[in-house]
Amino acid sequence: MQFRKHFEEIDDLALAILKSHLIVESAIDNIIGLIFFHPDLVLDARISFFVKVQMVRAYALHESEMTIWKLVLAISELRNEIAHNLEGKKREKRLAAVRNLYLAEAPDFAEAHKNYPDPLIIILASSLCTGFLGEMEKDITTLRKCVDALGAHRVPKGKDGKPLKKT
Repeated sequence: MQFRKHFEEIDDLALAILKSHLIVESAIDNIIGLIFFHPDLVLDARISFFVKVQMVRAYALHESEMTIWKLVLAISELRNEIAHNLEGKKREKRLAAVRNLYLAEAPDFAEAHKNYPDPLIIILASSLCTGFLGEMEKDITTLRKCVDALGAHRVPKGKDGKPLKKT
């Protein structure tokens, strides 16, 4: 009976939440891939989304205290509610938090967007977060190129110009 109840209709809101979170997490993973010289050691460690966000925030030059991080984490909390609870008792409260944080982050659109349907608010909120993370990724890519260039000069090379292998 429960199986049928939950599969009779598609929950557009849950789908928007789950996909949005995946996209935001992918952006976070891209940044982790730039920050660390061996990112697989971090990404394969099965750390929580919250810890990943905190790592990226810790690496942020001026953005670490921006309020958009609250929106990133609110989307994650809403996703966790959807993913781990079929009935989602805290769903409305977490959804309201995402809506309020999004409207606060996008004051130029707040009046026009305040009555938008929930799935659209989720998409817009995750789009805002992804845009923010994308800009951060661009900055870190530039920084990473500088770090890699510095490192390339310090690596001992053989006569053929290739890095020497440790034995």
